[in-house]
Amino acid sequence: MHDRRYLALVALVFSWPTVARAQIIILEKVGDKTVVCSRSGLTSSFKDCGVRADWYTNVFVGAIAGVTRVENDEKQIQLIPEEVFLGSPAASLTVLTSQADCMREFKVGDRWLFYLRKVEGEPLVLDYYANDSLPVADAQNQIATLRRLGKIGNLGILRGQVVRGELFSAEVVPNAEVTATRQSDGNQSFCVTDPDGRYEFPPLPPGKYKITVQSVGSYQPDDSEVDLTGGTCRDITLDRSPHAKIGGHVKRSDGTAVADVAVVLIRSDNSWYLTTQTDRDGYFVFDSQEPGEYVLGLNSPASPDWFDGGGAGAGVPIPPASIFYPAVADRASALVIRLATDENREGLDFIVPSR
Repeated sequence: MHDRRYLALVALVFSWPTVARAQIIILEKVGDKTVVCSRSGLTSSFKDCGVRADWYTNVFVGAIAGVTRVENDEKQIQLIPEEVFLGSPAASLTVLTSQADCMREFKVGDRWLFYLRKVEGEPLVLDYYANDSLPVADAQNQIATLRRLGKIGNLGILRGQVVRGELFSAEVVPNAEVTATRQSDGNQSFCVTDPDGRYEFPPLPPGKYKITVQSVGSYQPDDSEVDLTGGTCRDITLDRSPHAKIGGHVKRSDGTAVADVAVVLIRSDNSWYLTTQTDRDGYFVFDSQEPGEYVLGLNSPASPDWFDGGGAGAGVPIPPASIFYPAVADRASALVIRLATDENREGLDFIVPSR
């Protein structure tokens, strides 16, 4: 058995409503060597209940019949499917690993819930980067859901959780009344969250649903929508996203718009930043923002070492700006913009010299 130790974890996150993308890099000590493990951190509040069956070609519980080492420290694994949930796998399959040292140890006789994606003309690959395969002992919830989906025919499962607060410190909301309204005919289903803030409707017919939560005291979660198809499960977290906005226009001194100019929004303590570009009318906006103090910067003329996207954390590098709001060249003189909860500040205009 490998002696495994985590040495470091680095994740760079770019956030938009409902979706967060992250590239997670882990350095692990495996025996006497250090390996770099790269993992996709793609997540979403529109989850498929953890089963991820609609991401793969074959999903099944199977036994490991053979393990052979191949080049570059990878492995060739012989699998015997036992209980098939998706696809039509052969009675015996051979798969190759990618980043085998980053995975749990594969032993003959072990039973796993396997998720396999088939690309035409390519071998089956069990890839640590984006694969959800687990030993059966750790996959009981997924297996139970997959079995249930196999029994409900053309109906779908809709469930989730109601929470309040920030992403990594959210509190659950029990006893919240949740309604799912099918948009095609207005049919409604109702349920109430349990002590863990969890809700689940009886199996529902396919369709597009609007999900609403009755206000709990002064707290009103945002509505959500989902396209539920037969034989699938959707797990949707309901909360209240920030609704504050910071925006404006970039114009020349003669009043004409400046399009495609990079703009950066920076937390005043340099702990976070996000970039965007002006549209053809010179308009820019950063919506869904938390209350706090911010600084706006403009990359005009374009700086060669500018970088797009977003970042957070102590010591995160901030894209350089040539102009700060309202129209100053140095960060120390920039106006600190104080944004209240759900406040709309879209009148913050930059004026740059005419060409």
